[in-house]
Formats: sequence, structure tokens, C-alpha cells
Amino acid sequence: MTFGKKPEEMGLKMPEMRPAVSIVICAYNEERTIARKIQSISSCTYPDELMEVILVIDCSDDKSEEVARREFANVNFSWKIHLNKQRSGKNTSLNTGIGLTSNDLVVATDADLVWDNNSVERLVRRIQVDNTFAAGTGDLQPNPGANRVTSMEKTYRSYFGRMAEWESAHDATPAFNGCLLILRKSIIGGVNETRGADDANLAYEAIRKGYRTFYETRAAIYEELPENLHKQYTQKVRRAKGLIQTTLSNLDLLKINRRFCRIFYPLRIWMYVITPTMLLIGCILFSIGLILNLPLLFVLLVAAFLLFSYIRKGNLVTAFVTNQFYLLAGLYSRRKDAVLWRSTSKKVGE
Repeated sequence: MTFGKKPEEMGLKMPEMRPAVSIVICAYNEERTIARKIQSISSCTYPDELMEVILVIDCSDDKSEEVARREFANVNFSWKIHLNKQRSGKNTSLNTGIGLTSNDLVVATDADLVWDNNSVERLVRRIQVDNTFAAGTGDLQPNPGANRVTSMEKTYRSYFGRMAEWESAHDATPAFNGCLLILRKSIIGGVNETRGADDANLAYEAIRKGYRTFYETRAAIYEELPENLHKQYTQKVRRAKGLIQTTLSNLDLLKINRRFCRIFYPLRIWMYVITPTMLLIGCILFSIGLILNLPLLFVLLVAAFLLFSYIRKGNLVTAFVTNQFYLLAGLYSRRKDAVLWRSTSKKVGE
């Protein structure tokens, strides 16, 4: 297959046969959201008879299991619930769920997010069209809203998604959203349980085995962004920490003679490690120079930036600077690992 275009852009006919799919949900204290998630699966365009759902509950101390069983009683697809005996984290829970599936195609998704009705259909059709694809991911988007945080995050993710789609069109992308991804179990049996983010780990595992990965911007899943500033910071830094850990734990890929390993992977390392560090050092030195020589200009520049950020909510400059700060915080975070998770998304009813 020629890289650089999507199958439909090259006039290739998409497969008509729909395979059976297993959907794995990892949950921790999702009493308020799990019913909505199950309803979202039930209302999707994929046939009920071709779906099974595996719910892995990671030692929740709320009523997640009770609510899930009550909601599962109203669906037409097969399902099962697995209860972890001890708190294991997202990576281990995902591996447990994958091991319990009965189909080769596995869709992994988070318990607190809902997707477009046709997102599963689009992921399945995309991975079917090319057997060099071992895994793919959907597009994580903030729920529609007019607040400043949502606008800024939407801008950042829009550019991030387009970059990931470009990477996957030319070879592969490590930019996976763990809240919605698809994999071939016969190729990828699981993810690294002890280090980094589950989604990026999965992408690197596929690439290491010589396969491609894809980013499908038309397979959307929606996230309620935390409104509390502390929760926003916790969520973003935790994600940045896991992403950086996973990226730096795959440095052996630099030895492989492949476009991804020679071009895209080094660029990712630069983006996650070098760029935020250089931006911090540059801003400190620039600020010191202005304060010592032209303090009034320093004040005017800071005021202009704040005013611009306020007037032009969702602008790329502010989105970039803010996310560089989160990467920097994740890079130098004292937390040793990011494999245990605590949901920071806004809950229904909160």
C-alpha cells in the first residue's frame, strides 16, 4: 500500500464484512458514569450480535459493579465483569481485559467517556483495510463548550491530531488515546504493565514488531474536562508523565532502519523533552535580560500576552505555552511512575 493517503482517498474499497469485536472497559470508581458508557456502546452503529463487552473493575470502593450489572441487564450484546483482587492500575487491568476477550479485534475504551455512534465502525473499517495495521486510535475531543479551557484544549488537540494522522499516513504514530483504541490481539497481546502510559506503550509495541499504527480523526470520543484547576493540573501532568516515561523507555527503536524510527520518533523525543526545557531556559534568560535592561518593556510584553490570551481564547500560542508547561511538570515530576490512575474527569451529577 502506498503511504500518505487514507484508503478512501486512493479509491480503495473498504471491506464490507464486519468482524466480531471485543470491547474492554477499565474502571475505577465510575459509579456515576458507567451507565452512560454502557448506553453509549448499546447505541453505537456496530451490530449487537458482533460485540462483547469486558468490564474490568480495579478495586472500586463505590457502586460501580452494581450500577453496571443493572445497566447490562438492558443490553443485547454479551458481557462479563471481572473484579481485580487488588489495585492494579490501568495497564494491568487492560491486559487482564484483553486476556478475557474471545475475538482478535479488541477495542479498549475508558469508562467515563462517550463516543460518536459510528466511532467503533470507523476504527474497525480502518484497521481491516490494511493488514500492516496492528493498532489504531480515535480522536479525543473536549465536549463542546465555550469556556476558555475547553477552547484552548480543542485547539491543541486539533493540531496534535493532524500531526499524528500525518505520521500514520507515512508510517506509524505513537500518539494513541487510551480512551479509544483498537488492536489485533494476535499481534499485540498486551502492554508494559510497569512503566508509562498504556496507550503509548501499545503503539510502541506494534511498531517494535514491525507493524503500522494509525490515528483516525473521524472516530471521536468526548471528554468532560475538569473544571477544578487542581484536577486539571493533576490530569495533564499525570498524562505527560506517562507519555514521557513511555517515550524514553523505547530508545532502542533508534537503532531500527525505518522511517518512524529515523524521523518521527526522534521528533517526539525532542517535543516531549528538549522543547519544554529549552522554552523554560529561554524564557528565564529573556525575562532576566529585559528586567535588568528594559523593565517597562518586560511589563508591556507580559501584559500584551495576557490580554491576547484573554481576548483570543483558544489561540495556538497560549495553547502551546500551556501544554509545554504541563510537559515540563511531567518531565521533572517526582512521581516515580504513572501506572495507577484516579479519574479526574468531571462526573455526571457533580
